[in-house]
Amino acid sequence: MELTVSVPEREVAMKRMQLLFMCLLSVVILVFTGITPVRAQRNAASGRDGLITVLNPAVPDKLAARVPLTPRLNTLEGKTIYLVDTNYEGMGRTPVLEEMEAWFARNMPRVKILFKLKSGNYAADDPALWKEIAANKGDGMIIGVAG
Repeated sequence: MELTVSVPEREVAMKRMQLLFMCLLSVVILVFTGITPVRAQRNAASGRDGLITVLNPAVPDKLAARVPLTPRLNTLEGKTIYLVDTNYEGMGRTPVLEEMEAWFARNMPRVKILFKLKSGNYAADDPALWKEIAANKGDGMIIGVAG
């Protein structure tokens, strides 16, 4: 006995078979990939060797106190400006900031530029430098990372 099926019915049957195949494939993938994490979780629960400590990336309930920005200078003429290189990756003085120092010397000679290389890497604090700037009454600071 031969079964005759019209073209639209055949297409619907094919789509159903494809959908069924994709669902079964998804279930198989989930089952096999889910086995490893479950085993690892059981192993970690049985001993502390498999555990790691992570930080919570959520924003804390209490934010840090806000500090207002320093007011702008009316002019740079006659002022002492510190040009601070953050010593990105321990490179030492960088050409970009040296060019800024030269620009001030050419274009604003009455501005005293003090070029300073921050100790440590760009993320490290340099309390001695900040104290020096405060003690010498620096009028301003340009801090930069350049490579």
